[in-house]
Amino acid sequence: MSRDVITWTAMVNGYAKSGKIELARQMFDLMPERNAVSWSTMITTFAQVGMFQEAMDVFNEMQVVGVRPNHAGIVGVLSACGFLGALDQGRWIHAYVKRNGFELDRVLGTALIDMYSKCGCIENAMQVFEEMLQRDVFAYTSMISGFSNHGQCERAMDLFVRMEDEGVCPNEVTFICVLSACGRMGLVDHGRKVFKKMSQVYGIEPGVEHYGCLVDLLGRAGLINEAKKVVNEMPMNPDSYVLGALLNGCSEHGEVEVAKETVKSLAELGLDHSGVHVLMANMYASAYNWEDVMKVRKVMEEKKVKKVPGCSLVEVDGVAWEFVAGDRSHEQMEEIELAVRVMDEQLKSLGNDVLFNLI
Repeated sequence: MSRDVITWTAMVNGYAKSGKIELARQMFDLMPERNAVSWSTMITTFAQVGMFQEAMDVFNEMQVVGVRPNHAGIVGVLSACGFLGALDQGRWIHAYVKRNGFELDRVLGTALIDMYSKCGCIENAMQVFEEMLQRDVFAYTSMISGFSNHGQCERAMDLFVRMEDEGVCPNEVTFICVLSACGRMGLVDHGRKVFKKMSQVYGIEPGVEHYGCLVDLLGRAGLINEAKKVVNEMPMNPDSYVLGALLNGCSEHGEVEVAKETVKSLAELGLDHSGVHVLMANMYASAYNWEDVMKVRKVMEEKKVKKVPGCSLVEVDGVAWEFVAGDRSHEQMEEIELAVRVMDEQLKSLGNDVLFNLI
């Protein structure tokens, strides 16, 4: 029987690695018996291809039938929890890890750091980081990224210094996080030094993402001409992130002419999406240039450009719910509208005017 489980699991894994996810799931469902490796293979497969809710569902099924998850399965479901913002489930898994004596190694520790960071619990993430007996570049980078994404850029910079002091060499992703932190803190000179350090000290040639961070750093500081020079002289073609960073800098500092050139470059790459047009229209409006505002709107109509609706995820009682702007198909739409109206009335009673229309 053990040999049968191994054979079936190998087939599931084979389908998964070849990208045939549906066939992998069908094979998994047909298995006469499954062990921890079988379940973890399916969880990891779903997590790796971005099917996070499916990964969570398989983990929950695994708990129902009483199979103890192994290391790989826990790492996979923690990844899903992070992307879905399923904090309650993530906390439960962390407690499970402690109860069952799992070693907090570098892989599991980093998975917990990433989950807590993505769920907004940066102090819990740091606690896990400090509890780890060994920390590699991935653990440091995950924690630095968490600080940077939560606006705690000074802590991100301090941790980068600690990382170097402890002899852990940063990788490409580490530098993206550090450069991003420099941009948010307005540390232009330090950001330039970090950018140079990549190649001069660590032998890492900057990629398009690093150039994008440098352009963002300069753009935020109002150094538009220097940012434009970086874009023109970078050794690879700028992508939408690089050009978008330049455009955002132009928008923030009213550099309309450079913004026009940037939009033209985006259009040549077929990347002039709705956000680009809206940003240009807002720039013209800020300058009271209503004629150009109308021109932008006309171009949007001719190209049939539409704004992509916003989307958000929220976890309630362990279930992740997705909401899309303008979508009224939710099965509990009436209850949702009622709850919003109640909040609206409560805010108005406190002297706040709500600037939105339910209908």
